[in-house]
Amino acid sequence: MKTDWQQIREMMNTVIDSCEQIEAAGFSEEHRSATVEINGVDYSVQEFLISAWTLPENIRYQIIRERHEAGSDLPYVPELARILVAMAQASAELVGAYETAPAKKAIEGMNHWYKAYAVPHMTTALVAANKKP
Repeated sequence: MKTDWQQIREMMNTVIDSCEQIEAAGFSEEHRSATVEINGVDYSVQEFLISAWTLPENIRYQIIRERHEAGSDLPYVPELARILVAMAQASAELVGAYETAPAKKAIEGMNHWYKAYAVPHMTTALVAANKKP
């Protein structure tokens, strides 16, 4: 099973950049009712926010349907998908937490573990396993 990691990277970078730009523009809860006019219609920040989290949910279901139609349903949640979801959830907990920097040392350790320990060692094991007859 192959994965288009560039597409996933582009999706994640798009949402990270978008959230960063919204925060940099000064968003806070009281701005939910702020509006912008587009082609004579007022749209609120809240409407954009709701769309920003429901659009990926809807895309997820479209992906599931199209995989089913193509006969490539997932029999289980792949391990790499579980890693991606867990990291996204942990990352989401850091939104708005810059000043307190929770778990900073643990996050640094985790990043080091992925880069210097887990991935290199798994790669070595997989290369060796794939060479066996």
